[in-house]
Amino acid sequence: MQTKPTQAEYFRGDIQGLRGIAVLLVVIYHTGVALPGGYIGVDIFFVISGFVITQLLLRETSATGTISLKSFYERRIKRILPAVAFAIIGTLFLSIFALSPFGEQQQVAQTARASSFFAANFYFYLQDSYWALAENPLRHLWSLAVEEQFYIFFPVLLLALNKLKIRINSRLSVAILIVISIISFVISYLLSIGEQILPKPELFAFFGTPWRMWEFLAGSLIALAPSIRIAVKSISTPLSAIALAAIAWSAISFDSYTPFPGSAALIPVLATTALIYFGTQSNLLTTLLSARPLTAVGDISYSWYLWHWPLIVFAHRVFPASEVIAPVGAALISVLFAIFSLRKIENPIRHNSHLHGKRVLQLGAACVIAPLVFSIATQQLSATGLGLTELRSDSTDISYADTKVCRVDLILDLENSNCDDYSFGPLAKRILLVGDSAAGSISDAVASFAKSSALNFSVYYANSCPVTARAYKYRENCESNFAQISEYIEKLNPDFLVIANMSDLYVSESGLGKVIVDFDGNPARSADEALQLWIAGLRSRIENRFSLRKVLIVQQPPLSAMR
Repeated sequence: MQTKPTQAEYFRGDIQGLRGIAVLLVVIYHTGVALPGGYIGVDIFFVISGFVITQLLLRETSATGTISLKSFYERRIKRILPAVAFAIIGTLFLSIFALSPFGEQQQVAQTARASSFFAANFYFYLQDSYWALAENPLRHLWSLAVEEQFYIFFPVLLLALNKLKIRINSRLSVAILIVISIISFVISYLLSIGEQILPKPELFAFFGTPWRMWEFLAGSLIALAPSIRIAVKSISTPLSAIALAAIAWSAISFDSYTPFPGSAALIPVLATTALIYFGTQSNLLTTLLSARPLTAVGDISYSWYLWHWPLIVFAHRVFPASEVIAPVGAALISVLFAIFSLRKIENPIRHNSHLHGKRVLQLGAACVIAPLVFSIATQQLSATGLGLTELRSDSTDISYADTKVCRVDLILDLENSNCDDYSFGPLAKRILLVGDSAAGSISDAVASFAKSSALNFSVYYANSCPVTARAYKYRENCESNFAQISEYIEKLNPDFLVIANMSDLYVSESGLGKVIVDFDGNPARSADEALQLWIAGLRSRIENRFSLRKVLIVQQPPLSAMR
């Protein structure tokens, strides 16, 4: 997600074209109209970033004998922070009009604060909220956080090697980076296939900077090892074509059920390194990648990446019935935002020769503080309900708080929690609502029905823990949570049992993916297989545990921007 070096003599049009391809893959993927594996565009960005930054640092050591961390971080501040601060503030502002003030805007504000400190990847890893992971308009900033964390680590490592009198392009330096890459990749692979090395392994593999490090270092190694290059001009064109075809195949064939990054990421990463390597040779593919249409997209790739996803999310919310025109239109409109950002914010600041030293620090501080202040203001404003309180269920005299909703993953003492409602006496029939967060979200409506029907009513649910018999990989405590819910089902012996799950999020390619497994622990390999496993698990739970009760299953309401 970097743009071209300022030194014109080092500019490579083929790399700028690669950036164009990378951002196009991501944008098309996010529209949902094609390329289920288009997320590999982020991995292409990572490889390019590793290569470009390493070349810049290598040239600096060749010219000065050392690395100036001060100069390096000044350049990063000028290049990265103004654009992302503008995008965060703009997203917060638009969220006021497009998202609900009852939770969603607060979630965006929290994400904005994490993103301002380039910690969005850790923020998302720690979340249990579906919305935080699937619909958040700032979700895409996780990759920017990973990149900036790499920029903190990598120059320091190279400087340390330089201080130890180890040339950063020496065989020893290359060997050290290869060892780091292998360790990073192996752990990434193990986490991606669900090995319980760490909690929520698949999410940690995806969001964790240490396990993405090998992708950056793949680009770095190409830049640091010129001495081992060989003359390959005669075969550069066919090999470049194979590499480009591998990227295209990955974008078409991969989906959310592909264990990723893991071994699958080797294909786009190695293909990108090959294209960068062979790009030093004049061939047909280099000419194609250097074509102005692609390099023009590459010029705006950073700012387009920042703006496309928020507008797609908002378009889905404003036009929920439009599955093609709205997201595609939003992606195209975001090009205008990207061009404005590039011409009016990024380039004027980046190319300002008078902006250095203390002024750059002041700029960086402003770019962090401004989104923080705006996020707090947005959160305070949304807390008022923005005049929408009359649209809630208050008119029925039953609010969310009045329904005695019990979230079992948060309540330590359910026995004394007074979660059970006896408004119509102990002999009245009871309706019990259970499930994941979908149960909590529909509790007002079910409570209103229960009151009008003179039924006692209770809700027991756990976020991210659906009512299903299948093992569930996203949260480790789902079985214990549901065991508590099952105990209360037996205790209350309800006349009517309502089950509400966010089912689409578990089985759909556009949801969390890879969380549905069979009884042997093997993850679903496709959306169809996940759906069949989900249905079988739900049927098993109902037949084995709830067969003597009247059971109503409530499908989740349609959700937007679930890509």
